[in-house]
Amino acid sequence: MVMVNTDEAEGAQALFCYIADYLGLKKTRSSFKPYYESKDVDGFFEEYKKIIDEAFSSGRVDTSKPKRTIISYIKKNKDWFLSSMQIAEEILTQVDDISGKFRKVKSPGWQNLFYAHGDDDVMKTISELFKSANIQSAKMDGTKYFGDLNKWSPADIYFASQKAKNRLLRLKNHEQTKKNNLTFAILNETIGELIESGDLLPLSLKKVSGNVSIQKVNFDRKSEETLLAKTECTGIQKWEEMKGSYEFKNGKFKMNSYSGGRDIYITLKSDKKNGRIQIRHTPASGGKPSKGVKVILSYRGSSALGGQVVGIPLFTKIIETVDPVFATKLRSVWDGNYAKFAKDANRYIINGGGSKKYKSGDKKQKNKFNDDMGAISGLTVMNPLREEIDKYFKNPKEKQHNVVRAIFAYTASRTELSSPFVIAKD
Repeated sequence: MVMVNTDEAEGAQALFCYIADYLGLKKTRSSFKPYYESKDVDGFFEEYKKIIDEAFSSGRVDTSKPKRTIISYIKKNKDWFLSSMQIAEEILTQVDDISGKFRKVKSPGWQNLFYAHGDDDVMKTISELFKSANIQSAKMDGTKYFGDLNKWSPADIYFASQKAKNRLLRLKNHEQTKKNNLTFAILNETIGELIESGDLLPLSLKKVSGNVSIQKVNFDRKSEETLLAKTECTGIQKWEEMKGSYEFKNGKFKMNSYSGGRDIYITLKSDKKNGRIQIRHTPASGGKPSKGVKVILSYRGSSALGGQVVGIPLFTKIIETVDPVFATKLRSVWDGNYAKFAKDANRYIINGGGSKKYKSGDKKQKNKFNDDMGAISGLTVMNPLREEIDKYFKNPKEKQHNVVRAIFAYTASRTELSSPFVIAKD
């Protein structure tokens, strides 16, 4: 399996959306189908070479990676080739449901839009606008509302007209923005108006392997609140406690046998869709103990993640908005037991052969290092954390539902301050 390179994959999706726009809906449907069935990547890039060359030379497709890098990546990864074609066609099919002003995009050669990923004019400008608004959000209590841009908007690429570029640039250069007085209310209103006028389309595009679903997010607050009200905790996924042992004796660290899991899963149902929140500790980074924790939202039957939060501080900050007592308890359990994990992990690395395994260059030895560090994590920090989470969510009531709603809203970028965007996924 080819490792997913985000910039290349998202740049490819921008390119395929451009090609679909260039061809128009009718031609896209007839032209993409044979390649979707044959999976003939080389044939596709040969047939559409002229269009692709024009896409980049004209600046209509503006990506962080060059054309040759994106094409090379897609040729090595047919899953992304098929996914990009499928999403581009479906967006063209449904684009006027997002805004009637996008209807002209279905006509061949409309070409009034730029397809941007990692560019300066659109994505960099929006990133700077977000930074200003996020700083402004901290002026009340000193805490920024969002931990990163993706929680405000997870858009991977943007369709943007020249009008959108100009308006975003004016907002960026406004004296109040430069003083970090831009509010999310003004920023989100600007994004919403540009979407409504057919000048901007923020798209979060996930790799798909089934039918494509195009969803509007944060276009209507009432709809978002209805969705949150229909989101409930359904308990804790059954788990097997991490079991095993290790010892430190006569200056040496000895790892004994171990078994079981360390990830924690809180289950939920959101508008009849079953999902779960996975809490996963990455015990090592660069051969050293790590505090890295990911809290990941996913849905059954979907190959795409619903979003994630990184780090115990941010995770507990979200919980704190509903239940400060439980948030404080989780922080305490994590902090106290992480200290034990770090101490024992370092003993393993220095005196138990961990460093030698990690640096050996042998894949099996490095995997053993990662497994051993995972076992130490499970035995020292994840088991105690799991006990608290299991006890709290095992028989959920309204408080637990509200905690899960808060986690869901933040990870899925559906908070009151999140930006409007469109997501394409299966």
